[in-house]
Amino acid sequence: MTQLQMIDATKSIARRDENVSAVLMYGSFTKNEGDQYSDIEFYIFLKSKENFSAEQWVNQISPTALYFTNEYGSEVAIFANLIRGEFHFLTVNDIEIIKSWEGFVSFSDFSEMNIIDKDGLLTKTLHQIKTISPDRTTNENILFLSRSLLNVLLITSNLIKRQEHAHAYQSLFNVQKYLLWLIRIATNQTNHWESPTKRLEKDIDQDWYSAFRLTTSDLDADNLRAAFQHASDLSKKLFDALSIPADLKRLLNQIGY
Repeated sequence: MTQLQMIDATKSIARRDENVSAVLMYGSFTKNEGDQYSDIEFYIFLKSKENFSAEQWVNQISPTALYFTNEYGSEVAIFANLIRGEFHFLTVNDIEIIKSWEGFVSFSDFSEMNIIDKDGLLTKTLHQIKTISPDRTTNENILFLSRSLLNVLLITSNLIKRQEHAHAYQSLFNVQKYLLWLIRIATNQTNHWESPTKRLEKDIDQDWYSAFRLTTSDLDADNLRAAFQHASDLSKKLFDALSIPADLKRLLNQIGY
């Protein structure tokens, strides 16, 4: 697989580069889910960023057709072979940023993530992390997600009433996001939490998938209203399954287009 060759190339370049202290890989290839369509993704910790060119460094892996910093601060490479890479170049002084992810993300196998560690700093930092996979099924989290779902349902309902169809269409994506998180809790499928649509076809059963599918729409006004109604019906099913408080159920029943 080309991506595996590029990961090996990244390791080789990092080993030869005296300025590189550690490389942390994340994403599909640390979870045994990578395939020929997957990105390659790295945090690269440098001893110094003085006179350092990230683009030149990445071009050693494979020639790039496009290299830029996206809106999230990630340096994105679209290689000439149309494989996408995501890079974060930090100094070793910033390595403890990894600890700030604890409780918010699910870590992969540390041995798969830690691909270069010349000075032992990456290993030391990873060993300080205690919560590998946060509990997404707490009552507190379920309540937060339910309240958030009600919020975006009301927004979407008002946009449909105002006949702002394009805006309602976009807002419906937020509704779907919270529905998916609640579905994952209800079905005990909280893997892929950070990207709840990922591998959805395999993660949840056909009944839940079919119910979710009905919440999708195009820009047609009637289709938007139908999708919203299906989203409302699915919300009620989830609120019953997850024993959501009665006051939130009453509020859900009041929201409509």
